[in-house]
This record gives sequence, C-alpha cells and structure tokens, in this order.
Amino acid sequence: CALPIWIALLVLGAVGSAQSADDTDYPTLTLRNNELTMVLYLPDAERGFYRGTRFDWAGIIERVEYAGHRFYAPWRTPHDPTGHDFVSGSAEEFAMDHPMGFSEVEEGGSFVKIGVGLLRKGERNRYRFSGQYEIIRPGEWTVEHGDSWVDFRQDFVGERGWAYRYHKRIALAEDRPGFDIYHRLENSGDKAIDINHYNHNFTSIDGVPYGPDYTVQFPFATALPQAIRDSLAFFREDRIEVPEKLGDNSLWISVSPISGPVAHNAGRVRNDKTGAEVRFVGDAPIVKYNFWSVETAACPEPFIALKLAPGQAQEWTWAYTLAADGAP
Repeated sequence: CALPIWIALLVLGAVGSAQSADDTDYPTLTLRNNELTMVLYLPDAERGFYRGTRFDWAGIIERVEYAGHRFYAPWRTPHDPTGHDFVSGSAEEFAMDHPMGFSEVEEGGSFVKIGVGLLRKGERNRYRFSGQYEIIRPGEWTVEHGDSWVDFRQDFVGERGWAYRYHKRIALAEDRPGFDIYHRLENSGDKAIDINHYNHNFTSIDGVPYGPDYTVQFPFATALPQAIRDSLAFFREDRIEVPEKLGDNSLWISVSPISGPVAHNAGRVRNDKTGAEVRFVGDAPIVKYNFWSVETAACPEPFIALKLAPGQAQEWTWAYTLAADGAP
C-alpha cells in the first residue's frame, strides 16, 4: 500500500534540507547518477518550500548540476513559501484559466486545483492564477524514490463529484545527460475534466542574468519579426533576441497562440557566455505556447490540453537534455 510522505521517505532513504534566503530549511531530496545531481523540494503542507495555490507542489527542482554547470535556481527573493510564483525549475500548473469547479460556486464555495488541493473561492467571480486563495484542505502526497528517480502520487477527492488520481515521476535519464518528467492523470470523479496544463520552465544557467548572453529557441518560426515590450526584445525567426540587459523589466509574448503538432512541444535555452544549455521535448500536441522572462529566469511555456471523461486517464512526458561545451 502507499505510504504517507513522511513514512515513505524514512523507509526508502534519507532526505535533506535546503536553506533559502529567508534562512529557513525546507525538505529536499537529492537524486544522482554518473552524470547529474538533482535537488528537488518535497511537497509539505507545513514546511515545504512552495505552499502556494498556483503550481503543482510535486517535483519543484531547486537545481541540477552537470559538467561543472548549474541549471535552475529560485528566481525570487526574499522567499515567500505561500506566494503564488515563488518557485524554481520546471514548475508546472494545472488549469491556469479555469480550475475544476470554480465556476459552479459563489464566494466561499470550494474548487479543486490539481497538485494543490481544495481551495476556497474569494469575492472575485473570475479566477486569477496569481490570486491568493485559502487552502481548505491540501492534497496528501505519497513519495517513493531510488537513487535516480522519485514518484509523487496524489489521490484526491474534492466536493460535488470532483476527484482525480495523479502520478508524477522524475527520473534521471540513462541514455543521455538529462531527465524525464512523466505524468499520469486519471479522472476518478463524476464530472468531466477539461483543463490545460503547462510547464513554466523557470530556467537560469550558471547564475548569469537572462539577456544578451542567452539564446532561447523554439521548434517553429514567426512569419514576421515581433517586437516585445516596446522593442526591448524581439521574436525573430525561431528565437528570442534581447539586445540589452533587462534590468527590472520583464518580457511576455505568445509565440504560438494557436494549437500545434507534437513537434512544436519543445524548446532550447542556451547560456552563450558559459556554453551550457538545456533542451526539452514533449510528447503531446500544444494548444498554445508562451514565453516570459525576467533577469533571473527565461521561461518557454508549452501548454497542452487535458480532456478526461469520468474513468479516463491521460499520460504525457517532457524529456530534458543538458549540454555543455567541452563535455563528453
């Protein structure tokens, strides 16, 4: 049978902690193989690094080390564990626009956010992904892991017929320097699930601020160059160009506002200054693709659709590959 998170981790191996800028120790898990070291924050309703209501609590990557390079880092300081976007790594969100059950209830009613739990609707009738919502009941997690993999599972029953079973596995790859993020979502409730899901990919490499020293590339191109933020940057051909340092500015653009094939579910972020890069490919078609950035994170964001009748399940994976100039 599945073990509660604190029992599973004690049985299967020791966990550690990571200290953030607020001098707080958060529970972590370290995965290793011959090429990579990955540190992940563990979901914990009392002590977790991330306890906000936007992103999936499972599998938030604190850092990955490869060939002397560091990939990912927390991008906001000082840290607020309940803030909606105080995350790092490949943070993922379910139902950015319309969580399950939100439109059914008035103020004070409950709705479900997958990977978080049961939340309370506030006075606003429109859902805001950046909103602060009360957590009525966080979802419980079971966690199992080996040296180079970890499984997160959540079997959640909400209210008014909303329920799901969620499995997320992060495994260091055996055939390349990289890792895979596998998902399985089953609709165990009585109502149809019709939502989107995306990977925010908060990417930083070697602590170099995002800007002219980076290349961000997509598997498709724009027909005409598009200016971003009053020409602070440009989407030109198949990449983002940033001529000057961003400073306190941010960028946002919908690089693909319409659906696309599986081949469009991919991206590349390269630090041209240090010669390190991360590439990812997904196995589901996209419904749209956004790009957002600040100096501390470059974020290619592919969205997919999840449409599940009661009893149906869907699986999807993103595969990441790391590379560095001079690495074997």
